[in-house]
Amino acid sequence: MPSTDANAAQEQVKRERPAAIGHLLKYATTDLLCYRTEGPAELRERQRESWQPLLDWAAETFDVRLVVTDGVVPVEQPAEALARLRSAVEALDDASLTALASATRASGSLVIGLALVHGHIDAEGAMQASHLDERWQNEKWGEDEEQTKRRAALKDEIEDAVRILDLIGG
Repeated sequence: MPSTDANAAQEQVKRERPAAIGHLLKYATTDLLCYRTEGPAELRERQRESWQPLLDWAAETFDVRLVVTDGVVPVEQPAEALARLRSAVEALDDASLTALASATRASGSLVIGLALVHGHIDAEGAMQASHLDERWQNEKWGEDEEQTKRRAALKDEIEDAVRILDLIGG
């Protein structure tokens, strides 16, 4: 992301901070890391190995315990956990909030975004965690050109978040 784009994004977040925070918190209610496959067992184990350490980090860092479920039927997250995530997001400065918005949007996970912004994982770690299911599918059945383009665009977005953090010394 060129610095002018980063500045524009940061200015937008600054002007619309409450709305940006509200939008980010919607990801917490359906965070990718909380929805595990019912099968096959191999994919389920990969999700556990990749995603549970990130949820454990959030629990340790923010005292946030999110409900994990099998399948895609939405589960209600505890109000206390959502309130603590709100506090974690609100504590960020505008530049970090801008980076968080980019990383969360690209990964589908507020927890992954927070882990990236707080230096717990790097851009590659964020990509690996957020696209675990897709990578597993590609191993089994191959990858098509559209998936490759989509993943490259999402990787760019996550790397943009890292560049914002680098610019502010995060």
